[in-house]
Amino acid sequence: MNLHEMKSLAWTLLALLFVRALVAEPYKIPSGSMIPTLLIGDHILVAKSSYNLRIPFTDIHFAKVSDPKRGDVVVFKYPNYEQDPGKSGIFFIKRLIGIPGDKISVTKGVLSINGDEIKREPLDLGAFPEITPQYKLNPDSVSLLREKLPGQKHPHLLQQYRADLEHLDDAVTTWERLSGKDCIQVGQAVKGREYMPDNRLMNQVCEFTVPQDHYFFMGDNRDDSSDGRAWGFVPRSYLKGKALFVWLPWKSRALSDDWDYQGKATEGEGGPLLRWKRFGMRIQ
Repeated sequence: MNLHEMKSLAWTLLALLFVRALVAEPYKIPSGSMIPTLLIGDHILVAKSSYNLRIPFTDIHFAKVSDPKRGDVVVFKYPNYEQDPGKSGIFFIKRLIGIPGDKISVTKGVLSINGDEIKREPLDLGAFPEITPQYKLNPDSVSLLREKLPGQKHPHLLQQYRADLEHLDDAVTTWERLSGKDCIQVGQAVKGREYMPDNRLMNQVCEFTVPQDHYFFMGDNRDDSSDGRAWGFVPRSYLKGKALFVWLPWKSRALSDDWDYQGKATEGEGGPLLRWKRFGMRIQ
């Protein structure tokens, strides 16, 4: 490599570092909490300048760009209220449900925001493969729904496990006998002193108000997501950026192209390593 080529390479690397530090950064989806929107192994691009500008390679913000909006899919640093060393410095990706000042509750799996119940509509399963390519739904176990939040331009998809909702009343009855309440407090699973015996209670959350300069997030895979219902709110300073699109739909060699509702292979092992139909898919 001659001197001219070395200079060209150096400038290219500097440009890539600048883009990663200030403009956009790739992230890999490690879990199924955002199914059906995002699948395990999807590599996404996140706009780091969506909400704040920061000094490169630090968490120091120096300018506000815009306010996060309900419905945004956001990467953020986990607040780690439980002070678990194993969760220090890790990043989550969830959908923004509540902004500062919002009054929110969850009753039988249905959201209410500022006193208004958020309507959900069943998705036409005939259109499902085109909307979420290369993800196989189990219609006997899962309900796939459209939900539109206040101020959100387009509805998003979510899924819930039918059995969790069908047996929710039993969980609520048990919890009421133990605690005297028919709902759980937001963040109780992590910060509360009372033992919460049943994960189904995430579908029955007492009304709360999102604090100033904080945000409330939930996963689209509502019954299989560690989110704000369990651990509370995310400070604005912890927000890294808004998810834009899938740029590399990668998967393990052991998995087939079709995934069931838990992210497991459904049609044998092997197959291509890329879920090519998901290339460039916009995240909304």
